[in-house]
Amino acid sequence: MTFKFTVPEISCDHCKSTIINTLSSVDNIELVEVNIETKDVTLNSSEEIDLDLVKSLLDEQGYTVVS
Repeated sequence: MTFKFTVPEISCDHCKSTIINTLSSVDNIELVEVNIETKDVTLNSSEEIDLDLVKSLLDEQGYTVVS
C-alpha cells in the first residue's frame, strides 16, 4: 500500500531526516520517502497505516499533514 500526502513545512534536509526518523518507527511502515522540492511524503506499507497516528507524530515535530 502506498500513501502520499503533502507537508508544507518541508524546506531542507533536516526536515526530511526528521520526518523519515519519526515515521520509520511506526508499525507497518516499510519505506518513507520525502521530496523537499514538492513537499511530498510517500509511505509504503504492507498493511493499513494509522494515518491519525502519522498526523499526530508529525504534528508533535511541528509539521502539518495536508491531503
